[in-house]
Amino acid sequence: MAYDWSGARTRRLRFAKVAISLLALALFARFLR
Repeated sequence: MAYDWSGARTRRLRFAKVAISLLALALFARFLR
């Protein structure tokens, strides 16, 4: 189970950041209505 953490972790972190921001935006829009 050898995994390239140096390259995959940053990519996953960036993806998580985008996903979390999108989720927060959706929740914010739902609360505004």
